[in-house]
Amino acid sequence: MLIHAGLFMVLRAKLNEPPKLDTQGKPDAPLQVTFITPPTPAPKPDVPKAEPAPPKKTPPKKPVAKAAPKRSTPPPSSAAVARSAPAPAAPDGNLPPSAQAAPEMDFSSMINRNRERRQALEQSAAEENAAARAAENPSANDIAKANIAFQERRGRGTNGVFEIVSKGPRVAQYSFRGWTNDQRRSQKQMIEVDAGPGGNVEKAIVDSMIALIRKYYSGDFNWDSQRLGRVVVLSARLSDTKGLQSFLMDEFFRNGG
Repeated sequence: MLIHAGLFMVLRAKLNEPPKLDTQGKPDAPLQVTFITPPTPAPKPDVPKAEPAPPKKTPPKKPVAKAAPKRSTPPPSSAAVARSAPAPAAPDGNLPPSAQAAPEMDFSSMINRNRERRQALEQSAAEENAAARAAENPSANDIAKANIAFQERRGRGTNGVFEIVSKGPRVAQYSFRGWTNDQRRSQKQMIEVDAGPGGNVEKAIVDSMIALIRKYYSGDFNWDSQRLGRVVVLSARLSDTKGLQSFLMDEFFRNGG
């Protein structure tokens, strides 16, 4: 350690000594120093500074209209739809006259069809009224025809046999076998009767039989009564309906019938 400290002191003393100037021939001569003024640099031409460009004026932003949110609207009513329908376009002058006159022709044809339909209805009603008046007040010719037809049916000897096949509280069936002169050429019919809810099925059977009898007779006719054991004369006239109903009710449903 001491050796190191001594070396450090010696080196430090040498470093502090001023350097010796090596002068040729003149020891310890004074030091001459010449100052040289450096050449002044040529002045640089002044470069004009570029003026800053004026700030660009940005146009103010136009407010953008935002679409309002769509609301679910209920379907338009029929009246609204009718009002919003576009008006029919006016007829174009360039169209041919026949195309422009089509609506008028359609309208006139519709009027003609309505007139024809009304006339047909009036004619049908007039015919029905005439038929009803003829039925209420038959003419002499109609009466003569009815008498001739009655005599023809009477001469042919139209006969028939009624037989009740089944009878329920509301529905019943009966048969009618009719013939003219020759019983071997008879024709049998099956008739079903429905008295309806709460109806009298026996009266319904009798009324149906009377309607069938009036197809062959409109006046007096002979009835072979199994209950009485003899042939009786009955009337198919409308004025004698109640008497005929009472007789047939007794014949089929009363007094052991």
